[in-house]
Amino acid sequence: MKKPTPPKLSRRHLIGGAAMAPLIGASTGKPLSRTTPLPAPAPAIDPVVEMAQECLARHRESERLHRRCGTVEEWLVDHHNWFKLSKAQRRALPEGCKLQDIKDRLDFLWKERPRKMRRMRNTRATSLEGAIGKLRCVAGGMEPDEFPGTFKLLQATIRDLEAMRI
Repeated sequence: MKKPTPPKLSRRHLIGGAAMAPLIGASTGKPLSRTTPLPAPAPAIDPVVEMAQECLARHRESERLHRRCGTVEEWLVDHHNWFKLSKAQRRALPEGCKLQDIKDRLDFLWKERPRKMRRMRNTRATSLEGAIGKLRCVAGGMEPDEFPGTFKLLQATIRDLEAMRI
C-alpha cells in the first residue's frame, strides 16, 4: 500500500499562512471584518514586582552574609585570638581579609536597602503581585521578635492576598 504524500507547500502558501497566524491566535470564532478590533495587547508587567524581587534577593544575601560573618569571626576567635590582634595583624590573615570583605558588602547592603525601599514606596503597584511583593519586602525587613503580633498579621495578610490570586 502506498503512503499518502503530504501536500506540497509553495512559498506563497507559507508567507500567506505566516501572515494569518496572529489573526488565527486572536480569533473569537467569529469572522473578522475590517471594523472588528483586534484584542488588546497583554497588560504591561508591574515594575514593582521586579523591584520587590530584587529587594528580597538582597535581603536573603544580607541574611546569608550575617551568618557567614559570624562563622568566620568565630573561627578567627578560636584559632587566632582575633579580638586581641592589632589591625595590621588582622589584615595579614587571609580569613581577616575575607571577614572584612563580608563586612564591606553588608555595609553596602545596609545603605542600599533604604534607597530601594524608598524607590519601591514611590512606585505604585499595578497588580496584586506587586502589592504582595511590597508586603513581602516589609516582612523581610522587619524583626519578628520586636513586633510579633504585627509580623504575624502581616504574614496572614500576605497569605490572604496570595489566596485571592488563585
